[in-house]
Amino acid sequence: MKIRSVRTVLCSAPHRDIHMTSRSMRSAAFIVIETDSGHRGVGETYAGYFVPEQVPEVVSFYEPILVGADPLGIDVLMRRMFVSGKFWARVGLGSIVLSGIEMALLDLKGRILGVPVYELLGGRCHDSLPTYATGGPSNWPEDELEAKVEQYLSLGYRRVKLGAGRYEKGCESVLPGATPVEAASIEVAKAEFLTKRFGPEFHLLLDGHMDNLGEKDHVWDEATALHVLRSLEPYPIDFFEEPLPYTNKSAYRSLRKGTSIPVAGGECLTSFEEWRDWLEEEPFDLPQLDASYMGGLTNFVKVAHTCEASGLPIATHAWSATVGVAGNLHAAFACRNTRIVEMAAYSPCNHSLNTHIHSPLLTELWEEAPVLKDGMLSISSAPGLGIRVSEEFFEKYPFVPGTGEFNAVKGKKLTN
Repeated sequence: MKIRSVRTVLCSAPHRDIHMTSRSMRSAAFIVIETDSGHRGVGETYAGYFVPEQVPEVVSFYEPILVGADPLGIDVLMRRMFVSGKFWARVGLGSIVLSGIEMALLDLKGRILGVPVYELLGGRCHDSLPTYATGGPSNWPEDELEAKVEQYLSLGYRRVKLGAGRYEKGCESVLPGATPVEAASIEVAKAEFLTKRFGPEFHLLLDGHMDNLGEKDHVWDEATALHVLRSLEPYPIDFFEEPLPYTNKSAYRSLRKGTSIPVAGGECLTSFEEWRDWLEEEPFDLPQLDASYMGGLTNFVKVAHTCEASGLPIATHAWSATVGVAGNLHAAFACRNTRIVEMAAYSPCNHSLNTHIHSPLLTELWEEAPVLKDGMLSISSAPGLGIRVSEEFFEKYPFVPGTGEFNAVKGKKLTN
């Protein structure tokens, strides 16, 4: 059996959530690998959410290494691809695209052997895992925020992650940044309101998004982040993600040492080597790994094991389409120290509950969907990743150039 073809398929599809009105479309980049025996594997690189137009060229660079090769020899193929582009792709876009290629190879191998991908990564370590709904920006005023969280809890979640600052209809997301006191007052008001409204069983998670802000947004410095987190210490906050940009490892470590609120981060790190260098600085209480971004599922497991040796739990970061989310779930279930997994705010197993959202890239690609119940997620034992991406889906949602996400600056403004 040999690999017959490798191709990139870009898709753009509607993305409408009545609680997240800032975006109406999203894109994804899928890598499809087929064998001469008719087997097919699909992977996803998270680069397709940001720079989809760039993905096909990178895949084409690696394609000659794959075509004609044994599809079961994934370790050999990944080593060859890594070595071939090591000068420029050890970190960054090359490594991010390799995430999708390896994911496709693992999906393919799982389907050939009739086993789920987590078995190829060492076996499943959990029957189920705690999960949370990524809620995006913090809608305001309070009744808007209440309706949003209430809807997400009705799906079966017990934890909801919200962005820092406030978002009002018709306006851009506003991050308070004039003073540390102003920044802290908004987050404290939010935590106090939600804790009182939804009670002790509700878990709030917060995300600063400090590496994903536009030119006019207020990026927190360490003093501001420290004041915000210390102000939140009386409240039951599971973790605070990305309270600083990923430009200073020592600042993350200093911040972490100065507060009892767990500091989470790592979604922008693109390889095992980059992760290893960051972990040496001890910047996170909860490292967030993304198998669709960090060079692949094998890198996910290697980094998780590195964290486990230091007594650190890990979480997933997963805001890709369903294929990337599936890859993250398989990797997470194969690691003993996984504490929690991220999901977009929809029910994967009960579509009748998803009255608030229309997003085919999130909701329509499961073959055997994970089961969400009482805040816990379990995954199936279907072969491969447990996803189904048909040629009809590709045709139904053709790529629309310019739909990647970026941070708005002068000369490049968001239109979607």
